[in-house]
Amino acid sequence: MTTAPDDLKAILDRIAIGIHTETDLATLRTLIVSGDRNVVQLGKYNLNITEGRDIQVGDRIYQGPDAEAIKAIFCQVLDEYNSRKNIEVEDKKSCYLYQTVYSTLLPVSEMPRYIYGVKCQYNDLQTQEAAQEIIYPTISQGEMYPFLLRGGMLFCFQNLKNPKSPFRQLVDNQKVKRYEVSEWCEEPELRQWFITLLNRSLNKLTGRKGLYLDKIHHRYYFQSKELGQTLEVSYCPLNKSTTSRKVVWQPIIKKTGQPRPYWFHLAVALKFHEVGSQQWCLSIRPEMRVTKDGVNLIDSDKIGRQVTRKKSRIFNYDLLEDVNFWRYFLSDGQPRIIFPFEKGQRIIVSSTMMQGEIEWPGIPEEYAKPFKNVEYPEDLFSLAALANLKNDDLSEVDNWEDWDSDEDEEQEEEDEF
Repeated sequence: MTTAPDDLKAILDRIAIGIHTETDLATLRTLIVSGDRNVVQLGKYNLNITEGRDIQVGDRIYQGPDAEAIKAIFCQVLDEYNSRKNIEVEDKKSCYLYQTVYSTLLPVSEMPRYIYGVKCQYNDLQTQEAAQEIIYPTISQGEMYPFLLRGGMLFCFQNLKNPKSPFRQLVDNQKVKRYEVSEWCEEPELRQWFITLLNRSLNKLTGRKGLYLDKIHHRYYFQSKELGQTLEVSYCPLNKSTTSRKVVWQPIIKKTGQPRPYWFHLAVALKFHEVGSQQWCLSIRPEMRVTKDGVNLIDSDKIGRQVTRKKSRIFNYDLLEDVNFWRYFLSDGQPRIIFPFEKGQRIIVSSTMMQGEIEWPGIPEEYAKPFKNVEYPEDLFSLAALANLKNDDLSEVDNWEDWDSDEDEEQEEEDEF
């Protein structure tokens, strides 16, 4: 419905002399709902209702009392419209839901305090050669020994002054340096070295879980021990106590029941992130590896198509299930993931996803599914592990200076001899 300028003028004239009707107001309301309180679009004309301005529509100018009457009516109509819109907004807000949103991040509750460094005969590219000289303890305490070679130096989380250090063959009586991680990370390059040490700790964790490292794509994946065999893993799903899930399998064509010419392997990209001053988290990004026979990758031009087809059917709840699977697998269903290096030196990651509360309209009920197993309860094993950590903290003293004294005494004895 359109209103000609002459019709509009007639409405304004009736308003000016006070004989306008409800139909006139309804017509005006229709014309101005898209305007604001200062300039209203009426057909192809702008109507300025700012105080102190005349009103002009086409070649007609309204002044004095006429203009004031028209302004008053327009303001009334605008107020009614705005009030109605505010009520609509409030009605919509009353339908909003308070819900919890879960992230793909796990919070880190503890990081190593120190990094130790010593001059080393191996260069940056000789990590494998240096690893051959690590002396592992006869009785394993589950400790991890990630290290980094940079600029003729070896860096790690173990006290290299300790004569029983697994790196003792690499130290060779060299002067050992100790760095505070908090100060170390103030330098961008050194911070990146620290992250490399953290990521190599992930290599240790995932290796112990039986995962394989995909160096090209920077991810970890499952692989069956026997070629052509499906692999399943038990875990605690979102709302049940336990179930199993295929982690390596050959998909089947539903119509024919015949296997497809490729295999799926669950994979995951793990990475530490600094989200604030000395605040870290571990990200979990579920991925998929596709092979032609359970071992060898299919052609790269076919991988994208296979993965995209599968991922296109995954929604938020499915992603939550994937992240939940990986956090259970990595933590063994315990409240925390522990990376032990030595007494007082460790990484502790909570297995409870980082979350936040939001107020929003929500999602369709068919996708709004529950999540009950948000946290893993403490048991005898997790409590015992936590008690051992606390005992280590109580028994561990900073004997860095004592190591220096021992070295000085040995040097004095050599000088006297």
